[in-house]
Amino acid sequence: MANLHKLGSILGINRRNLDFIQPNNPRSAFPLVDDKTITKKILTEAGIPVPETLAIVSNLISIPSLINDLSEVDSFVAKPARGRAGGGILLIERVPDGSWQTPSGRKLTPEDLRHHLADILFGVYSFGRMGDSALIERKIDPHEFFRQIYERGIPDIRVITYQGIPVVSMLRVPTVRSDGKANLHQGAIGVGIDIQTGVTTGGFFHGKPISAHPDSGYSLNGLAIPHWNDVLNYACKAAKTVPLGYLGIDFVLDKSNGPLVLELNARPGLQIQVVNQIGMTELLQGKIA
Repeated sequence: MANLHKLGSILGINRRNLDFIQPNNPRSAFPLVDDKTITKKILTEAGIPVPETLAIVSNLISIPSLINDLSEVDSFVAKPARGRAGGGILLIERVPDGSWQTPSGRKLTPEDLRHHLADILFGVYSFGRMGDSALIERKIDPHEFFRQIYERGIPDIRVITYQGIPVVSMLRVPTVRSDGKANLHQGAIGVGIDIQTGVTTGGFFHGKPISAHPDSGYSLNGLAIPHWNDVLNYACKAAKTVPLGYLGIDFVLDKSNGPLVLELNARPGLQIQVVNQIGMTELLQGKIA
């Protein structure tokens, strides 16, 4: 923490909640971003690209027919519509022998998938542990830029906006440990991004600075994120679609379709400060250029 821009500018969770979330994010608007199916509808209607939805499952009786339909799909993502902290997200791809596996190589049977989807519906991964729906999306093909860093899984980009303006961002890159998921709590790497230029400034893994990906050995410094201006433009546009002044916006970069918005978050975490080595208080108050 001593390396941050100013110790006094570190935004803590209490101040985040009291000074930025409470006055800017009315709780009545939380359902718009807590449910990914609602969020995707809002974004699509605003002309903002999102990953393709293959199916939405809301009851147990639909699971067997869904799994049968997915037998014809080469790759897909299963996730809870109201998930939290990246829990319950399963990236699945078909291998040459016809079976399914996750990015880390773990085999997945139809019965495994049935149990996982049932857990999603029972709310195992959801806000408040309440019943949920399972969202099935076509797995994106990550931009070639990311394949050189780490070829398995799907990296994403988080942009935090305040009053509709992007203020800080980071790249999250999967590892073997995270099983293809770009979630820091599950073992992904956070990489700082200069918000003005879209160039990476170094990585963090389990709270410690790193200069290269631990699995691929590829450097994490000085990389220019593709489509950066489009990412910022879509972040500004997405921020206007919901009445939330303090927002986390997560993107993926598809090889063919460019930036796609994965989800919006009304309570974005604070690890982005450590990843970027800069406190957010002054950034949010507009005191740092």
